[in-house]
Amino acid sequence: MEPGVIVFIVIICVYALGSELFRRYYEAKYEGFFNTGHYGEALAALDKIPARVTMSTYRQYYLRFACYQAMDDEEMATRMIELLVRMRNSARRQATLLPVAFNYFTQIGNKERAKELLSDLKACKAADKATITDCQLTYDIVFGKRYDYIDQMEKMLDKAAPSLQGKLCFLLWKQYANKGSKTHAKQYKRRYEELTNSSKSQGER
Repeated sequence: MEPGVIVFIVIICVYALGSELFRRYYEAKYEGFFNTGHYGEALAALDKIPARVTMSTYRQYYLRFACYQAMDDEEMATRMIELLVRMRNSARRQATLLPVAFNYFTQIGNKERAKELLSDLKACKAADKATITDCQLTYDIVFGKRYDYIDQMEKMLDKAAPSLQGKLCFLLWKQYANKGSKTHAKQYKRRYEELTNSSKSQGER
């Protein structure tokens, strides 16, 4: 093999290894800041040139979305999730992303955008049927004023994983509000907010 070819191969290998090491370093740095509630520092880590060069655009936008959402920066979180949804993603990636975007817009009360994303999810070939059913039910409760899942969700609540409890409380809050039971609606709204704030405060320690 020609010496020039060998040198070229070595350079390519070194570049690939270096890129992977830089990517892992800055992702770990971001996660360290994010998990301790230092969101400004987490975003600053993503702004570093090595992070921009080695991370995919999709990954950068997704991490920024998570950070802005945790910061309650609705304008920037919306901008990031819209950029993600409008990217040329594979069907499999889009099937994973669309429910995230749908739940985000549902939580901020954007009915029109949530409806569009639900339609996109149903049209996505790689979408899971159970996920579509879950999103449809969420839409019907939040925007369609349904409240016939109260008993079922209350039974699920105590046994649910912490990551699911927040969503159940959110949906129970909305259902009791739809039913006109202000007292129960306030109780579940308070519990939902406590779970959300608890999740953030755990990251800030």
